[in-house]
Amino acid sequence: MRFFNGNWKRKLVGPWTGRRVLFFAVLLGVALGWLSFRAVDRLGMPVRTGTNEIGGSYRLMTVSNDTVTEGDFLGRWTLIWFFDTSCPRSVCVPTLNVLSETVHDLAAAHISAAALAVTLDPMHDDSDRLKSYVLGTAPEVRPLTAAPRVIENMAREFHAPDEMMTGADGARYHRPAPRIVIMDPHGGYAGTADADMQAAALVERVRTLAGRH
Repeated sequence: MRFFNGNWKRKLVGPWTGRRVLFFAVLLGVALGWLSFRAVDRLGMPVRTGTNEIGGSYRLMTVSNDTVTEGDFLGRWTLIWFFDTSCPRSVCVPTLNVLSETVHDLAAAHISAAALAVTLDPMHDDSDRLKSYVLGTAPEVRPLTAAPRVIENMAREFHAPDEMMTGADGARYHRPAPRIVIMDPHGGYAGTADADMQAAALVERVRTLAGRH
């Protein structure tokens, strides 16, 4: 027995009118938007590499809960270093001091610079810990944090290590970045410097990159 004639498909689907096309386009847009929202919710805002060999766009939080991005540092040489506050002070504080001294000395040479110290342990390093660890000894350095996934993405883009260390007292901490990333005033990657470099050498490194040596 034949229940359907040859026109059943046409009756079920119907013509693709402008209204029907618009409906399915809106439905698809809603679905894609929901999937994008779920991805951002799970992964955090992505770090966009752009054309840089190292580095990319980022959105971080200051110890005053203000938001900063790479755009806030355009026009300045930016020195970016990764650490956490569980790092033994004898290991990490010297680099923070060098960064702070470098920014001060570059200003004296009429070269505008900013130094950013980004925590690798945002779940542990709250604003009070960051202020106490960084600003007490290196006032020219800006301690920054963000959601864990954002920090993970940024550390990867800036080639920071993903490795845990054990201090002499048995405390665990993230291995600090062995190199400081230098971004030029246009936000592009300019080079790196050893994290154990002295301030005078780091100043000369930036002056060379700026064509001011």
